[in-house]
Amino acid sequence: MTSKLLPLLIAAALSGCSMAPDYHQPDTQSEHQGWTEASARQNLETAIPHWRSFMADKHLQELIDAALQNNKDLKQTILKVAQTKAQYRIQDSNRYPGLDVNGAYSRTLTPETATPNNRKQYATSSQLGVGVTSYELDLFGRVKSLSDEAMQSYLASDENRRSAVIALVSQVASAYIKLITDQELLSLTQDTVKAYSQTLELVKTRYDAGYSDALTLAQSKTALYSARANAAKYKLSVAQQKNMLRQLVGAPIGFATKDRLPIEDGKMLAELKVGSSSKLILNRPDILAAEHTLKADNANIGAARAAFFPQIQLTAGAGTMSNSLDDLFSSNSGYWSFAPSITLPIFNWGKTSANLDVAKIKKQSSVIAYEAAIETGFKEVSDALLGQEYYMEQWKAQQANLDANKDYYELAKMRYKQGNDSYIDLLDAQRSFFSARESELSSHLNLLTSRISLFKALGGGWSAADQKSTSVDEAVKSVEEMK
Repeated sequence: MTSKLLPLLIAAALSGCSMAPDYHQPDTQSEHQGWTEASARQNLETAIPHWRSFMADKHLQELIDAALQNNKDLKQTILKVAQTKAQYRIQDSNRYPGLDVNGAYSRTLTPETATPNNRKQYATSSQLGVGVTSYELDLFGRVKSLSDEAMQSYLASDENRRSAVIALVSQVASAYIKLITDQELLSLTQDTVKAYSQTLELVKTRYDAGYSDALTLAQSKTALYSARANAAKYKLSVAQQKNMLRQLVGAPIGFATKDRLPIEDGKMLAELKVGSSSKLILNRPDILAAEHTLKADNANIGAARAAFFPQIQLTAGAGTMSNSLDDLFSSNSGYWSFAPSITLPIFNWGKTSANLDVAKIKKQSSVIAYEAAIETGFKEVSDALLGQEYYMEQWKAQQANLDANKDYYELAKMRYKQGNDSYIDLLDAQRSFFSARESELSSHLNLLTSRISLFKALGGGWSAADQKSTSVDEAVKSVEEMK
């Protein structure tokens, strides 16, 4: 009878019902509305380009590849995901009965002083068995709910891994472009120092000849020293930016970066002509991670509800037992045991009810976090779209302003040499030209950074998250190969 009952109980446990609420994705229509530009293009369905197509610069691609392989923070994130995956496997294993094989052999000697007949006595015992130890029959889905929670937690952590990869790709690109901009500003400042030095020599010559006064000479020196201070500032900025890029890459940078940003638009970063549909934004890894967390909390409610019902533990075993090894496998040496137990909560001062309340509150909090993640996504996309549009407008205006200031500077330099204008006019033209070039570079940097921000906000970089160097399976494999 027992031999027939055991398989039935196991089958019932494995097919236990779940007491978790049916999951329904929250209605987030209100979170989609009201965002400038993003909501206006909501119906557009456009795929995000591959990151290599978007970031066309070959040096930048090499840096990103190196960062994805060597960045220490990313490696830590991937290993944490691998750990979460292993924890899910541990939790999921509780859904199924585990079999243990045990064997024992003992031989004891009783001294003659402790026996009735004053003779030594030997006793031998042998045992071999297989059994199930403390397996919970999951009739009410508690164990399954805990397994579902662990699985969703793992999936959430894996989406966080994808977010980390996308963030790293964006950080390397931004740092690379900022380094090139700082290098160009340093070069501009050094050219300015050289120009001011030449001007100072000219002023000294005029001063010695009596054609210039001491005030003009002092102003020329002030301009030169100020330019030298700016040069030192940009030298520091370039050095620090190289250090930042080196840390992001996680390895020495094996080649020299470009000296200048490309004048033609699209040579370094392609323009993103994409829509911002709700479907596109809802596929962002951070939003998917928030939804997996919500699903995990939903499953946890099932475990909290199941705690109100009895928990049935099963301990069973079968094997052979004999006083001698020769008889261990004889027909009369078999034994079996079957010991189910049940625990029914009666009164625990509201602890079980409070645990259910906590689970429900956590789920509601996760709903809000999911909605907040969607709002953040739409805000970031809207900001990036606006930035891409208006930084382009600003950059074009700064280019025109730079051209006008260059003509102004060349004219002022010529007129000063001819004696038609004072040094004050030349100094003003030099400063205006430097400021215009600095503003043009800053606007170009802002434009390129806004494109990177849009690429990141739309969830770009998925292909980088799925390559070999960033995969969880590869991290697990490397751990298993450790001696």
